[in-house]
Formats: sequence, structure tokens, C-alpha cells
Amino acid sequence: MSDPAPMTRFGGGATDPEQPDADGEPHVVLRVLKRVRSAVVLVPLVAGLLFAASTGASKLFADVPERVAAPPEVTCWNGSTAPLASCPAPQGKAGLRWVFPSFRIADTDARCAPVQRRSRDSARPVEFACDLSFDQLPVTVTYSARTAVRQGLAFLARTYGAEGVPEADGDRLAFRSGRADDDGAFRVTVAYAEHPYSVTVEAPEAGLRDAALGELVDFRPADALATRG
Repeated sequence: MSDPAPMTRFGGGATDPEQPDADGEPHVVLRVLKRVRSAVVLVPLVAGLLFAASTGASKLFADVPERVAAPPEVTCWNGSTAPLASCPAPQGKAGLRWVFPSFRIADTDARCAPVQRRSRDSARPVEFACDLSFDQLPVTVTYSARTAVRQGLAFLARTYGAEGVPEADGDRLAFRSGRADDDGAFRVTVAYAEHPYSVTVEAPEAGLRDAALGELVDFRPADALATRG
């Protein structure tokens, strides 16, 4: 009676992976191959995920715009609050009083009156003449606002026959007559170089005219015309 066939460890005739096969090669080689195959699949996958993550992060930071700070607000010459670039230019009689602090005569004072001009003459939309006295002699101080800077300066150059002399570091231009005009008055006009405002002083003597200009007229600095300090 022959011996019974040896029984396998697993049902179905499966071979023990830890046992050598018919050629004597251990089945552990199969495990190594499986692991290598898994690594071949996982490495590109992980690399792709890392690349996608880095690309997404760079786009996230690149798409964030820089926050631009709003310009600070200031108090404009008329008391309103706005960014400096939005402050309006001084206008009207109140604007002239702001530009020329010496123009403080009350509205009821008969010494100052608006200059009456022809309706078609729009070169000086706002102009007030003040009949004053200096050293017991009569002088006239006229405050003016024109519609445009360049045209106003060109008009003064034609009137006086010469270009204005820079003063106040070039912020203002002074135009002086070398002789008395037809009514016997010596005249000087000082105009802002980049703003449409000017003042004219008339007196019976050239020295009196210049002294009255220095004593009776105050100018606000050109860089402070739009705002309150």
C-alpha cells in the first residue's frame, strides 16, 4: 500500500510563497517586483501632486493685488474735507480774501467796491478796488481773479510793456510802470505765476506805491492756496 500524497499547506494546490519554486527561486522576488512596481506608480503621482500644489500656491500669492492706501484727506481753503488733489481753487470774493489775507474790509465798508466792467469783458470775473490811504496820501489796492493764468500774465506783460520780475522764489511776478499813467498814478501789479490771482497798487509817487505794496498787501504762500494749515 503506497503512502498517501503529501498535503499542501493551502487548499487548491497553492504554493507557499516562502518556498522555492521548481527552479529553486524563492517567491520573495515576486514581492520585490510588486514593491518596485508600486513605487514606479506612486513616485510620478506624488511628484505630480507636489507640482500642482506648488503651482497653486504661486498663483494664490501672485493673484493677490497690493492694497493701495487711500490718499489722506486735508482741510480745504473753504473748510471742506477732501484729498489734496480734490480741493477746489479759491473762488469768488471769499476766495480772494483767502488768497490775500489783507483783504479783510467788511462788506459794508464803502472804501471797497466791485469793479464794474463791460459784460463781454470776462478777463477778470472777480475784482474789488479799495480806496485807502498810506502816509496820509491816497492809494488804491485792487484785488483780482482772472479766468486763466497764461492769458492774465500775457495781458499784464502787454499793459506794462515788459515781463514780470520773479519774486517769492518765483511764485509771484511783479510788473511795475516806470512812469505815471495818464491820471498821474504809478502802478505795480503782483501776480501769482501759476494761479489766476493778482493785486494792483496805485499811488501818486513811485516810492509810495512800493511802500504801500509792502505794508498794505499780504500774500498767502502759493503752496497753501488750496488748503488750510
